[in-house]
Amino acid sequence: MRRRRCPIARSAKPSNIESPMNRRLIFAGALALGFTAHGAFAQGVVSTSGGEVRGTVNAGADAFLGIPYAAPPVGELRWREPQAAPPWQGVREATAFGPVCQQGVPAPWGPYTAEFLAGPPMSEDCLTLNVWRPKGAGMKKLPVLVFIHGGGFGGGAGSLPIYDGAKLASRGAVVVTINYRVGVLGFMAHPALTAESPLGSSGNYGLLDQIAALKWVRANVAKFGGDAGNVTVSGESAGAASVADLMVSPMAKGLFDKAIAFSGASMAVDVPPLAKNEAVGVDLAAKLGKASMAEMRELPAEALIEATRYVPGATSGPPPLRFVPNVDGKVVPFDPVRASGPVASPAPLITGYNSAEMIDMSVRTPAQFEAAVRARYGDFAERLLALYPHATEAEAVASNALIARDRYMAGVLLWAKERTRSAQQPVYAYLYDHAYPAAKGGQSWGAFHTSQLPYVFGNIGIGERAWKPGEARVVRQWQDRLLAFMRTGAPGKGWAKVGRTSASVMGLGDREGMRAAVSSPERFEAFKAFAQSGGKLGLI
Repeated sequence: MRRRRCPIARSAKPSNIESPMNRRLIFAGALALGFTAHGAFAQGVVSTSGGEVRGTVNAGADAFLGIPYAAPPVGELRWREPQAAPPWQGVREATAFGPVCQQGVPAPWGPYTAEFLAGPPMSEDCLTLNVWRPKGAGMKKLPVLVFIHGGGFGGGAGSLPIYDGAKLASRGAVVVTINYRVGVLGFMAHPALTAESPLGSSGNYGLLDQIAALKWVRANVAKFGGDAGNVTVSGESAGAASVADLMVSPMAKGLFDKAIAFSGASMAVDVPPLAKNEAVGVDLAAKLGKASMAEMRELPAEALIEATRYVPGATSGPPPLRFVPNVDGKVVPFDPVRASGPVASPAPLITGYNSAEMIDMSVRTPAQFEAAVRARYGDFAERLLALYPHATEAEAVASNALIARDRYMAGVLLWAKERTRSAQQPVYAYLYDHAYPAAKGGQSWGAFHTSQLPYVFGNIGIGERAWKPGEARVVRQWQDRLLAFMRTGAPGKGWAKVGRTSASVMGLGDREGMRAAVSSPERFEAFKAFAQSGGKLGLI
């Protein structure tokens, strides 16, 4: 069956996005591309809380696309908590994805070709989800996976081609992907919005959308053959950060039973206090010359997005992440990068990173390596420089990649140890190292940020890539592990939980099996000391 691909779109990025320096920001650019219908003929009708839906068949799975889980957040509902979706009469055709939530329009960049990017149609009326189940699933009480897309909280969609849930569902699960509000429409806080909110909070609308979607799943997934008592919430990049927020959120308690944070639960991206995000909203309203939220709600979404677009050169360093979740004491009680603290949902968790997530490719010479290490690690730089050879250009390039990987792997291991100790939360950590095929005519980016997801969902072979035999082995490896975890809370034979004395994580990809999280004990101890001094060991 033919799929109609839509033009690509993405939140605004610097014009020099191909610059090696911006490789460090891959997590903010891993967005989503929408495309339409899965099949041309009707499948069974399912009755949901909003009304009946009729889906289609693709690759041995039933697909129900574009189902509303909340009311359109438009007009007076812009910057408000999600409201119940209005019911409909008759049978709703659930045969095409809903619009992508309003965001900027991009182009492919770095390793990200069309299948990784979100695209039109876009709308504020976007709070929909998609459900895949095995063909003829009936009422089998299958494990349920809910996936939250990435995109730096500024873009993305549940309709990304590599997120298509048919192949994973066909192996015995119900798979759900969702849209949630992003960017200024999903995460703008303002004192006036806080004052009018029944929660006494503002700015966490995208997270509240995710919570509303999880409530919809609990209420409805049994009708699709899923086990409403066995829901695994998962996400990648900003989606992984969302999973970390949901685990500590009292408002998400009781809505999921297991969790997966791909890249990863210890990102070290700040979740600012509400007051800081309110100040950003005040500045935006002043910039636009609007004295009230009523006036702000009258603005076209495109005008808001344009006003918040990142302008290259306006600030030094990476593009700032201004519209992100905040610590409001209601939705998010504390920054979950802190592993200790009251965890509302200490569900079994899988988390980890890819081997080439955030590497500054501009560092090529010994002098550049030394400068980069000193800039990042301050007083600890000399200790680290002594541990990573860099006398030649080849050594500097290799050590530059390794020190980045060791940093975030040390971070996830230390985070998991503390979370296990303080909350008794079972944590299974991994390091994934299979290089994604290079785009034809382009360079290899290794196991870059987001590159595991085509294997997780089984959607390999798409896009203009130099595919080689043997890729299906990696699909099977990921899916076997994740399906075991979804069913039982443990990801299969040989994968040990992180414990107090753990130094190893599961290797996935080219090398499956327990392996050292950090490349040497001495390097791990150096990063541990850096973290104990207040340094950050996260992804970027």
